[in-house]
Amino acid sequence: MATFISQIVSFFTSLALIISNFLGITSLPFIEKAENFKVTTYVRGEYIQSENSLYSEDFDIITDVILFECASFNSEGEVICNEPLLETALANLRKAIGSRDIKITLNLLGPWGKTDSDVWEEQMEAQSEEHNKAFASGVLENNIVAVLDKYDFDGVHFDYEYPISLNAWHHYNKFLVSLDKKLGDYTLGVAGNDWNIKFTTAAIEAIDTFEIMLYDMVDEEGKHATYEDTVKAVQKVGIYGMPIEKVNVGLAFYSRPTDMSAYWYGYNGCYEGIDENGWYHCDDTDKDFWFNTPEVIRDKTEYAINNGFGGVMIWHYSCDLPSSHEDSLLRAASSAIKDNY
Repeated sequence: MATFISQIVSFFTSLALIISNFLGITSLPFIEKAENFKVTTYVRGEYIQSENSLYSEDFDIITDVILFECASFNSEGEVICNEPLLETALANLRKAIGSRDIKITLNLLGPWGKTDSDVWEEQMEAQSEEHNKAFASGVLENNIVAVLDKYDFDGVHFDYEYPISLNAWHHYNKFLVSLDKKLGDYTLGVAGNDWNIKFTTAAIEAIDTFEIMLYDMVDEEGKHATYEDTVKAVQKVGIYGMPIEKVNVGLAFYSRPTDMSAYWYGYNGCYEGIDENGWYHCDDTDKDFWFNTPEVIRDKTEYAINNGFGGVMIWHYSCDLPSSHEDSLLRAASSAIKDNY
């Protein structure tokens, strides 16, 4: 009942946010700020194989870490860890974090689909078929708990972005509820997109955090993940029943070119060449990229705070400068938090 009421409240809150945005109002006075605003970052295991790839001062700002690309599961429900990668990444993370109370969750990627099709929808359906087998295996839940126990993680996280069919969503929702019953004190997080949210009430109750992935999108000018597009997308989440206090608003610490071709440029490698309007031109590829500057990241973070969202989520950590640098994006997010709490 409590979850259902929360869903109703989130529905009307989202409706109010959509109307207020149309009227040019950036925050509503009746919305309470999250008590413990999260700054969650994905950390890619491959990028932190040396101790000097992490900056200890960053973890004065970061509250939660999702360790990515170190583990997966197959269609039989087995959890497969790249142990050398995972163990080195985890050791380096824990050394940088020190005694701070920062949660580390393990991201699990699922099996790829068995298809030669070039049609995206058919690729996603084939992927769902393999995921459905894993979810129905009856062993995946216990295998996940065993890995969390072994490495002393705080929880598990899923990036299952595109279950498209109702059948795929049925299997996913049923699994999330089943897994939650096994997790005990471990947390359960999921990531997704604003247009693809079909969680049941029971699954929403099982989920602790929802990372909304607001990037890999460009506007009519080719600008990547603008403030305006982020606000329009994130306002819809409550319409689908997800309580906004569980939602972390995605922040892009990288950019894609205006034509959305297969290039992903980190902010820290380009920041000196970004002009006053956020544009960066790459001579090698002759492509233009629009970046989220510190000002944009600050505005997005401030919007999330003042409109009741649970936090922000960064993709990904290794794209930024150390937070001690005046041009750091993480530093900009921290500035918004300090000024609004």
